[in-house]
Amino acid sequence: MPTYQLKYFNIKGLVEPARWFFALAGQPYKDHRFQEGEWPSVKPTTPCGQAPILVVDGKQIAQSKAVFRYLAKQFGLVGETDMDQARGDMIVDHLEDFTGPLRVIRKEGDPPKKKELMAKFMATLPIYLGNLEKLLKENNDGDGFFVGEKVTWTDVVFVCNTEIHKRFLNPGYLADYPKLEALVQRVEALPAIAEWIKTRPVTDV
Repeated sequence: MPTYQLKYFNIKGLVEPARWFFALAGQPYKDHRFQEGEWPSVKPTTPCGQAPILVVDGKQIAQSKAVFRYLAKQFGLVGETDMDQARGDMIVDHLEDFTGPLRVIRKEGDPPKKKELMAKFMATLPIYLGNLEKLLKENNDGDGFFVGEKVTWTDVVFVCNTEIHKRFLNPGYLADYPKLEALVQRVEALPAIAEWIKTRPVTDV
């Protein structure tokens, strides 16, 4: 059986879905969270000079989506058909269409510029959320998961992103999208996920 180590900062951030994958799979791993001042010495040893890094039997995988896809395949968290897998990838990519710009806004240091960017973002957000609601409803009328009959990495990535969005936007930002809101509750209620949420380290982001 492979040995796994996940290296990242002491936040949820980009890597939280991977931690949920380990919880769902019941797979032991080392959740290495960089201590203050540790990252500069680790950075040159990583494949891309970025975190997160997944170490599998001593071999490193960088880039969060590559980590997610690898673990999802290992743990059976991908769609069962080629079409379901492609649609799952599509949904995650579409999610990135607005989560990527939101990360830029969060890091913007100039208040007027940040306000301008946020106004533009909020004007387009309903388009993205509407698309995701529609895509969810195309599978079992939205009463299950994004693809197939069981939870996949696509659902986990979406739900983990909502944790951050609720803090940065507002807790009720999904109120007009009942199927998406119900999906969040459904995934967070899975026993392994509920236990992880209850026991994981408390961090701001």
